[in-house]
Amino acid sequence: MKNKSLIALYFCYFLILCFVTYYPKFNKTGKEATISYDVAGYYAYLPAIFIYKDIHQLAFLPELNKKYTFADDASQGVLLPNGNYAMKYPIGAAIFYSPFFFIAHIYASISDDDADGYSYPYQLMISIGCLFYAFIGLFFIHKILLHYFSELTTAITLILLTAATNYLNYAAIDNALTHNLLFTLFTIIIWLTIQFYTNPKIKTAGILGLLCGLAIITRPTDILCILIPLLWGVVGVTGLKQRLQFLIRNYKMTITFILGAFITGCIQLIYWKITTGQILFYSYGEQTFSWRNPHILEGLFSYKKGWVTYTPIVLCILPGLFFLYKNKKGLFLPIMLFIAFNIYIAFSWDIWWYGGSLGQRSMVESYAIGLIPIAALVEQILKGNKIRVIVFSTIALFCTWYNIILTFQAHGKYGVLDDNAMNKAYFWKVFGKTKIDLDDKKFLDSFDRHKGAKLNQVDLYFNDFENENLRVDSNAVMYGNKSLMVTNNEQYTPSYNIPFDSGNLYWLNISADFYFENKEWNVWQMPQFILQFKQKDDVVKARCIRIHRIMQSGEKKNLNFDVKIPSKAFDTIEFYIWNAGSGTTTYIDNVHVYAFK
Repeated sequence: MKNKSLIALYFCYFLILCFVTYYPKFNKTGKEATISYDVAGYYAYLPAIFIYKDIHQLAFLPELNKKYTFADDASQGVLLPNGNYAMKYPIGAAIFYSPFFFIAHIYASISDDDADGYSYPYQLMISIGCLFYAFIGLFFIHKILLHYFSELTTAITLILLTAATNYLNYAAIDNALTHNLLFTLFTIIIWLTIQFYTNPKIKTAGILGLLCGLAIITRPTDILCILIPLLWGVVGVTGLKQRLQFLIRNYKMTITFILGAFITGCIQLIYWKITTGQILFYSYGEQTFSWRNPHILEGLFSYKKGWVTYTPIVLCILPGLFFLYKNKKGLFLPIMLFIAFNIYIAFSWDIWWYGGSLGQRSMVESYAIGLIPIAALVEQILKGNKIRVIVFSTIALFCTWYNIILTFQAHGKYGVLDDNAMNKAYFWKVFGKTKIDLDDKKFLDSFDRHKGAKLNQVDLYFNDFENENLRVDSNAVMYGNKSLMVTNNEQYTPSYNIPFDSGNLYWLNISADFYFENKEWNVWQMPQFILQFKQKDDVVKARCIRIHRIMQSGEKKNLNFDVKIPSKAFDTIEFYIWNAGSGTTTYIDNVHVYAFK
């Protein structure tokens, strides 16, 4: 069949559109809307400059955040010593959004919608614009792959990108984040680099410089994109010398590239100068890089947000690099260096999990480069025997199923995938599921997970609080005449201590009945049911569950969790409830503790 790769490209477009309709963020409100959280920060330049004429105070943001609740911190900026604010996020994404912002603003100005920068027309147009950018990126990666590989290899690799990696999520659902935009930018940079070394022109060099500069002011760590035009096609030390000679010999093109990058970069520099008085300004505060202690293993393999854990198809990059070196040496050096440096830089960031995201969003734009060694592996497999093809097909199908499931888990009504608190126990508890019992979410906090029968149960403690006088309520009780409680003014219950000698018992279970009228939705302020093992005043081990994470408003429910008894010596078990800063009132009754094998 001819045009296999074109059919695959259309299929990728169709798949992305399916997931756009599955979870249309432009129809969402609050922190699920297109313009929310980080996107609201990238975007704020546009209403600040073109609607409110306020780039110093950002005084319009608090009131708009009350109306639209797009972020926890309405300022979206860094407070300066003079009382002004500077945007926390770089300006590049706003440049991408700008054509669609202007369309939305014109429409909102002549319609009944609020022309305030955040109403429905703006949400819709930013979503459409970023979908448009995703389609451009796929168009160019299709051209790049077809330049180096066969129709069939290109078709398979395109489908793997869209169906088997979290690029699907960032092209279809969270497409207004920078990673989708940068993926497209990287593909254009690669394609223009190929064209430049085929037919060197000053115009192409200038456009490459402008685009590299745009990448840098969109996400500064993506300064690595300069490796693409600098090293593309270089083989070994001799190749490096030849490339240096080429750049010197064609110095006009080299200077044009540098000027292009500088011109785009000046947009950010001018903004900083106007708002902070400094040409260079670090806007991320205490968030920084740990260059001497990068989180590479966690970033790649952790259950919290490991790249390989959540996108296992990327393991194909390693053998793919081998085949690149063997068959397409001119691509090996720039791609290998980019991937190595990118992993190091991305996972040197202290918040290496990059906040709320599906898998490692910091890696999405690098698929534009990482896809090439995957294609090299695919081409090699297609040349092999049927067994290789069957094995690889099985792996590819699993990775596709897994990625689709993860995408549903991240955005389904059950909220299966937690974007910040994943751990081993919860990961395997919900693996492959799109529906779960809300009670399963206790494993997000208390990650000791006992499997099998609970043998030799020994009751250790029970308290219905009928004889208590502190932190109890006799009006809103669940059972009997009294219930323990935590409130806005009483953030802690008393601590209750249980003497215990573990003997030959290895596990502990603690349970209680809970009730509250109003759910606390901020996970960091959810009341916690805390169990500790202590040796005198030292805490040997502690576990907890966030009560409101696994209950709904107005619900009475018995909650329990298992804890593995520590091998280290302890003499007391302690439990208490902490309201964690919440303004809600939570009632507790009938605490029961037992040990078992």
